Amino acid sequence: MLNAYSKDNDIVTLLHLSREEIEELKDQLYYCPACNHPVRIKNGKVKVPHFSHYNNSTCSIYSEGETIEHLALKEVFAKWCEKESIEYELEKYLPELNQRPDLLIGKLALEIQCSSLSTQRLVERTRNYQKHGYIPVWICGKKLFSKGQSLSELAKNLCYYSADIGFYLWTADWEMEELTIHLHIEEDWKKRVYSLTKSWSFYSDYLVEILNFPNKSKIYSQRKFKIGELIGEYHLDLSKKLSRRDGQIRTIQMELYNNRFHILQLPNWFYYPGLRIFCCRGSDLLLKARIWKWVQFFDQNVFEHVELIHVLKAELEKSKALFYELPNIPYKVVQQYCLNQLLTYLIACNHLIKIDEGWKVIVGVNDQKIDSVREWLKGIENNCLITATPFKNMIR
Repeated sequence: MLNAYSKDNDIVTLLHLSREEIEELKDQLYYCPACNHPVRIKNGKVKVPHFSHYNNSTCSIYSEGETIEHLALKEVFAKWCEKESIEYELEKYLPELNQRPDLLIGKLALEIQCSSLSTQRLVERTRNYQKHGYIPVWICGKKLFSKGQSLSELAKNLCYYSADIGFYLWTADWEMEELTIHLHIEEDWKKRVYSLTKSWSFYSDYLVEILNFPNKSKIYSQRKFKIGELIGEYHLDLSKKLSRRDGQIRTIQMELYNNRFHILQLPNWFYYPGLRIFCCRGSDLLLKARIWKWVQFFDQNVFEHVELIHVLKAELEKSKALFYELPNIPYKVVQQYCLNQLLTYLIACNHLIKIDEGWKVIVGVNDQKIDSVREWLKGIENNCLITATPFKNMIR
């Protein structure tokens, strides 16, 4: 922490002091703003000078320890606010929440996350902020989003969503001195991440305007995937994992088997389009299996549009346990995103056909041989999937 109380109950900050000035303060008594236990100054040569609890501390707020990166980034954002004369509070303890954001700018609670954090704790802290009228802005350090090749469970649960820029995530690189937003995030079956990025050098623009970027910007994105190649790789990978008795795939296969399915002989819709439904924990095959049971049950039935949306939302409600927590995104938004994806795929694979009376449900091929899957893949090998946010996905 960069702030502590003196014995006279005054706030002492190390933010603007030189190491020599800080050294002169080390012999005085200081106390934690949250638990009021004694703390000491650490003024080494590696980390930013800071206050630290003694080893026997039971403080629940500052128990996680702070990395060099975390301390450095807190200092950066505090100085950024000062440079622009933004009123802020550093490490402000909020007793009614029993939490303290790294920076508080009005109702914006900046949380810089540079190390692991349990999903349960993340959800508790985020929803506690929201419950008391604060807007949490989570910013990932390098460890949580290294090179952007994949998203850890924590990083995924730190994502936000906007109808105009899709799923997005904030990151900060203290060595490159950049604040970045990764937007229009998508994942393929292998959890490889695709995104656009927009970066700002530290102190180069108005911080509050940057943080408000998702609310005021419309950036359109299109990506082109060779759909036959993507799905073909997916099917081959499932086959390999099944043969080597991969634990996760065996769990999925077990549930599919209970519904009389084989993971390699599913209707084509299950593999389509080779991109994952982003909010699904693990594979999205289990969600698709539950929706497919609905398709089987209502084969040849016709639904009016409003009725179709209603029944599919009810099916999604039963499947909430398959989703990531995503505490920064209202559940209704997550549900609507899933609904849009599922409808798009069902229509593209001819399981929902538009007729005058509404939508007709058609099962088509309910079970197939592996050779049939391969024939289908040959037939679509020249097709491309154009993903676009906020526009609908397209096949060409």
